Amino acid sequence: MVIIMEDKEHIAKTTFNNLPQEKQEKVINAAVAEFARNGYQKASLNIIVRDAGISKGSLYQYFRNKEELFVFIFSRFTLLVKKAVKIADLGGDSDFFSQVGRVLFAGIEFINRYPDFFQIYLRVLFERDIPMREKLLAEVRLFSREYFGPLCREGQQCGAIRQDIPTDVVIFVLDATLDRFLQSYAQNTLAHDFGLERLDRDYLSYQVNMILQVLKSGLIIQKTGE
Repeated sequence: MVIIMEDKEHIAKTTFNNLPQEKQEKVINAAVAEFARNGYQKASLNIIVRDAGISKGSLYQYFRNKEELFVFIFSRFTLLVKKAVKIADLGGDSDFFSQVGRVLFAGIEFINRYPDFFQIYLRVLFERDIPMREKLLAEVRLFSREYFGPLCREGQQCGAIRQDIPTDVVIFVLDATLDRFLQSYAQNTLAHDFGLERLDRDYLSYQVNMILQVLKSGLIIQKTGE
């Protein structure tokens, strides 16, 4: 979690960065679709160049190999996630649990808008044969700590959450809860008993509020007089 790739936006060669934006997006979209569909090991560069409308030689002018292309694509994923979270911070009140709720909804909107990018994240999360897997996941976890750390410390200082629980524990609970919820939303793994296949906003709001209520009040039954 301490070894993070630097200058992520410069992973691609200068030749790629100098391409017109439209051509860059064609390469990125083709790569994202193929990696999401088949994972890293089974992804075909031949399919990527075909769908991008370029030659394989041109691709090697942009990226040294498939690993470098995959790292670039994953870095694009983390960049988009950061932008989504920043947008979630705009507007609304500053109440701790309201902010957590906005981040959760930002995750839902992200999956709706970028399902293939999120699928790539899931592949990195669960497929152990992906190069640099630990570093890629460390990058995501570091961002989570960088975002939730100040939020949790501020929440403790203003009395919104308990001060006797270490910040690291609070961050872990938030990160684990939100990540698991979004995985279930993306994959419908809890469709039969949690109902996340129902994509209407009102039902999702109900489920998000239930999650927030558990985070806020816990599972313990409060006895009269306590």
